[in-house]
Amino acid sequence: MTAWTDAVAALWPDAEVRSGGGTPALREFAFLPSAERPRLLLPAGLPAAAASALRRYSHDLGAPQRVVRALTATGVRAGLADRTLRHRLHVTGAGESIEDRLSELLSRRVVVSVGLGSARANRKPILHAITPDGEPVAFVKVGDTATARELVAAEAAALARLAERSFSGLRVPRVLHHGDWRGLRLLVLSPLPTGAVSFRSRRRAPVAAMRELTGATRRVPLASTAFWRRFGDLPLEDTRQRERLAEVVERIGAAYGADELEFGAWHGDWAPWNMAWHRGRVQLWDWERYDPDVPAGLDYAHYRLQTGGGYDTWPDPELLAPYGMRGRAAAITVELYLLELARRYLGDAQGALGEPLRPRAAKLLDLLHSNAGRTA
Repeated sequence: MTAWTDAVAALWPDAEVRSGGGTPALREFAFLPSAERPRLLLPAGLPAAAASALRRYSHDLGAPQRVVRALTATGVRAGLADRTLRHRLHVTGAGESIEDRLSELLSRRVVVSVGLGSARANRKPILHAITPDGEPVAFVKVGDTATARELVAAEAAALARLAERSFSGLRVPRVLHHGDWRGLRLLVLSPLPTGAVSFRSRRRAPVAAMRELTGATRRVPLASTAFWRRFGDLPLEDTRQRERLAEVVERIGAAYGADELEFGAWHGDWAPWNMAWHRGRVQLWDWERYDPDVPAGLDYAHYRLQTGGGYDTWPDPELLAPYGMRGRAAAITVELYLLELARRYLGDAQGALGEPLRPRAAKLLDLLHSNAGRTA
């Protein structure tokens, strides 16, 4: 609960934030589902806004769960949350708040819900800016640590680049504002339309949209690319991990460095929880890992392994067959995807905030160390 209190305190920097009641509050938030298991802070006393925030929270649900979510949101709109969600945060005092700043930027009065992911190095507050009567206006990413600020800046740059492209089967957010406020980095994004219920299987990757994002490709030897050079010297705290990763990179480079591969763009974290279907188009958000020049097929490999393949055993390269990739090219692409993911996890596992990711990072490095450079 301390992390949530601290997050709200940073958003109301001149006010006092505490649990419980007492002095009339500038803003009161209700913990969903509880202070012991917080997932979301809903603006209390504003049922239409709270219902809108709940309806658009965590899209990665099956169709039955989405129906339940929609029904729950209807109850929240009728005032259910104010009667049943008893754990609260109270903001008291004065001074400019994040709601004041966003209202100024968006030229209309908004209130916010607050989301905060699980403890990890890249965690950051995610706000949903909503009018008091429930109209969604923007989503806001808040860079409140050095890592979070870097990721927010990376996403702003990615979206600026993507704004220069046109897509038929894909829709991405627009940047409404990117800048600093009271020691925080704000990225204000247009909301994407999503439906409450979808009957598309989450295991069916949107291959056509992935190919559209990849765009025009270039065929080049792996060893000549900036993508490959990023693995040259990773600043890892653990000397043993650094040595093992260097060995993995050396083996992969020796085995496949001369191979010519197709290179194009990827989202970097394309999974069901970062997308929705709306009127036949994929609505895709969370672009902080975007890269315009990686081996084609990485998004598809990520989607498939994140939604069922897992990382307990070495993946079968045939998982890329629906993407149109087989044989040696598929095997190399799978290895490069695992190497890129290990680089990401090992980097995010550094420092005190990285501790939750360390077992996953170590497991992935073990898998690579046992198999890399030997399967194609």
